[in-house]
Amino acid sequence: MDKRVAVITGAASGIGKGIAEKFASGGDHLLLVDINETELDQTRRKLLQEYPEVKVQVASGDLTSPEFVEQIVEQCKESFGTVTVLVNCAGIFPSTPFLRISRKEWSGVIDLNLSASFFLTQAIARLMIERKPENANIINITSAASEVARPGVAHYCSSKAGLKMLTQVLALELAPHQIRVNAVGPGLVETEALLNTLITEKAIEEHKEKVSFAPLNRTAKLSEIAAAVYFISSKEASYITGQNLLVDGGYSAGRVFKSFAAKGDEMS
Repeated sequence: MDKRVAVITGAASGIGKGIAEKFASGGDHLLLVDINETELDQTRRKLLQEYPEVKVQVASGDLTSPEFVEQIVEQCKESFGTVTVLVNCAGIFPSTPFLRISRKEWSGVIDLNLSASFFLTQAIARLMIERKPENANIINITSAASEVARPGVAHYCSSKAGLKMLTQVLALELAPHQIRVNAVGPGLVETEALLNTLITEKAIEEHKEKVSFAPLNRTAKLSEIAAAVYFISSKEASYITGQNLLVDGGYSAGRVFKSFAAKGDEMS
């Protein structure tokens, strides 16, 4: 096939949906994966309406299930023959203080955010090695939390830091097969889910405080995260592997003190 084939997990909403829209706009065929069957079908219909020349398939299920991972691979073989790009975006973000995180909650976060990406990548990489698509690459969606610790999300930070290191190890192991492996780490992103939380004055104030931690002093647009992922997947990035590209408005670079920010306002 002339067009690329991209498998995108967590594609029913949020960042995953934004990435799917970007790839569709570039003319790539898609297999969209998510546990939310209703929203996943809505995303599929929207993309087919906007980009009728693109083939869009869906697979709904639990990524922590070995049987579902096998189903994804078989669907790729039957419908597309191969996979050019895998984007591991599915994940959860519960917030619980360390001393109250249960074994079940810890396992749930690690299983989906890290282990599911590991085993799906393993299965897709085997297919890539067998079929040898041009510019094959894998992109893990990490987070600024892979670099900067935050209280209340010990399991999330651990899963994203683990995904970052997995990215680096796989970049080494898959390089002989000409498969690139990178990660994109978003900061605070303006998703529909985030906007839906801003319903009280307290929530709005807390959100403003979080935004202020980033030197650029705003949230990222979905299109900005998707653009970074799309670039990393492209031929223009063909010599980039093993990297964790943080798209976080400078959050991970350090902190801007309010006194300095105030001086900046005076100068402007």
